[in-house]
Amino acid sequence: MITSLRSPQIGRVRELLETHSPKRREELGEYVVEGMRAVDTALNASESSVLELFATSEQIDRYKDRDPTLVSDDVMKKMSGTVSPQGVLAVLSLPLRKISELVDKRRIVFLSSINDPGNLGTVIRNAHAFGFDAVVLSQGSVDPFSGKVVRASVGSITAPAIFNGYSFTQSFEVVRTTHKCFALDMNGEKIGSFAGFDKLLVVLGSEAHGLPEEISSIEGVTTIAIDMPGEAESLNVATAAAIAMYEISRS
Repeated sequence: MITSLRSPQIGRVRELLETHSPKRREELGEYVVEGMRAVDTALNASESSVLELFATSEQIDRYKDRDPTLVSDDVMKKMSGTVSPQGVLAVLSLPLRKISELVDKRRIVFLSSINDPGNLGTVIRNAHAFGFDAVVLSQGSVDPFSGKVVRASVGSITAPAIFNGYSFTQSFEVVRTTHKCFALDMNGEKIGSFAGFDKLLVVLGSEAHGLPEEISSIEGVTTIAIDMPGEAESLNVATAAAIAMYEISRS
């Protein structure tokens, strides 16, 4: 049982939670999920690899078949990135994916320069909810495995495959002949039916700058818009993603 507040494991977990640099994340090769829902999802995910599991005495029996490391309540509080930890967290190996694997995914969302951790975590959760099996992040996006993003995903971080640091051009070249590509843009055609399209790639721009022109102008990319009868000029990226993915999931 770990009881010392000077345990090196605390520093290790805290760095994994607090790192925001994708480059540093890749160097560390690990990330952390917290709470029963997130840990259970990770343990049951076919592609996730749990390296170490930490649990308090309150949760240890729930995970006894997973060889958890018992820690005191004080150590768990010191490790955790939340105010009220649920008594369990897991260290996972970082999934490093090749963009060539994208062709095997059925429903894909591509995010261009997403900088808000809460929005990104929510989009990942939306993807999980609406049956999207891949999320691609462009270079310059927030680290998808930072503590804030993982918490905002509410356990969904291990569900869709995360492809981090790839340009739209790289992604589109892989799926150009296999997937229909739609990009959300205020000047696009109003969203209609997606019936008849089994494999889809949906593109969303950043919160601040919207969809880059170099994406919307590419041959083979169809721009679409969400019909908004009210007076608001725009939606945030997580809300727009949820609406688009819901409409696609119905087709």
